[in-house]
Amino acid sequence: METPTVTVMQTVVAAMGDVFTLVGTIITKITEQPVLLFLLAAGLIPVGIRIFKGLKRAAK
Repeated sequence: METPTVTVMQTVVAAMGDVFTLVGTIITKITEQPVLLFLLAAGLIPVGIRIFKGLKRAAK
């Protein structure tokens, strides 16, 4: 009797579902707390500024 072999791709696909669930739970917990939400937004402001500067330079 042969045992079913699990490929690496099957393992990765199964793990991706767990990762998305974990990230969803983390985002939910962060958005429930106003202080954590503020810190998240404050951390993303420099990223937005950098993207805007890059777009502005590309338009010249």
